[in-house]
Amino acid sequence: MIPCCILVIEDDDDRAFMEQLYLNYHRLMYSEINKIMKNEWDTEDLMQSVLEKLIDKIPELRTKPRDNLVNYIISACKNTAYNFLRDNGKARSLSFNDYTEGKAGGYQNHDMELPLIREEEFSALQRIWPKLDERTRAVLEGYYILEKPTDVLAREFGLSFHSFHGILSRSRRRAFALLKKELEEGSKVNP
Repeated sequence: MIPCCILVIEDDDDRAFMEQLYLNYHRLMYSEINKIMKNEWDTEDLMQSVLEKLIDKIPELRTKPRDNLVNYIISACKNTAYNFLRDNGKARSLSFNDYTEGKAGGYQNHDMELPLIREEEFSALQRIWPKLDERTRAVLEGYYILEKPTDVLAREFGLSFHSFHGILSRSRRRAFALLKKELEEGSKVNP
C-alpha cells in the first residue's frame, strides 16, 4: 500500500517517481530504520518522515545514479532515526545480553559504568580542547556541538562537500590522538 504522503503529490510525474521509489526501496528503508529504533510503531512513523524528506528532494533524487540513490536513502533513514532519538532524549537501549555479546559498539561494561566512562572522556576532551588548532575546533564545534549539516558547514568554510569531509576526518583524528594521549596519561597517574 502506497503511503498517503506520496498519494497527495500533485504532479503526476513526481507522484509516479515516488511510488516507484517506495515500491523498490520500502523494505530497505524499514530495515535501516528498525535497526536503530527496534520498535515497529516508531519505525512506521519515521518511514513517513523519511518519505516526506525525500519528496522535498525529488529533483535531486531523479539525477542520482542507482548506487548513489540507495546510499542517499540509507543515509536519510539513519539520520532521521538518530535525530528522532536525539530530539526525544531517547538513548538506544541495550539489554545486558547485548553488552556481553559485544553488540554495544565495543563496550563490554554494565549500564552503570557507561556514564562514568563518558564523564571521564568528556573531562579529557575539555582538557585537550585548547590544544587543538582554531580550525579543528571550529570544524568539530560546528559538526558535533552545533549539529550543523555537513553541506552547510562546507559552504561556511568555502569548501566543496567532499573537501569538507576530508577536513572533518582529519579533525577527528587530531582530536582522537590528543584524547587518547590524555586518557593514557590520566590512567598512568590514577592506576
